[in-house]
Amino acid sequence: MKEKFKEFVKANPRLINYVKDNNVSWKSLYEIYALYGEDEIIWNKYVNSNSSLTDDLVNIIKNINLENVRKTTEGLQKVLSVIQSFDNNEQKEVYQKKEDYIDDYD
Repeated sequence: MKEKFKEFVKANPRLINYVKDNNVSWKSLYEIYALYGEDEIIWNKYVNSNSSLTDDLVNIIKNINLENVRKTTEGLQKVLSVIQSFDNNEQKEVYQKKEDYIDDYD
């Protein structure tokens, strides 16, 4: 039974946050598991909570490396500049060809 509970916790890592935040003890969670098993209705309170979602989002934001974001953004700007310069050069060539065509018929 304890091994199944451990597997259940691994499959639902938000339970760890509940214990860490002192919202509930491991003993209480194990007792609930012993009584109800993996019944979704019982665990929705712990697994699908909005506060857990918020905690997850905060953790993701904390782990974002802003230096990597800056470098990636600079790289994308350089790529866009190169693409834009190709487009500008192509437009100039088309315009020049039109002028040459018109000059031939003057």
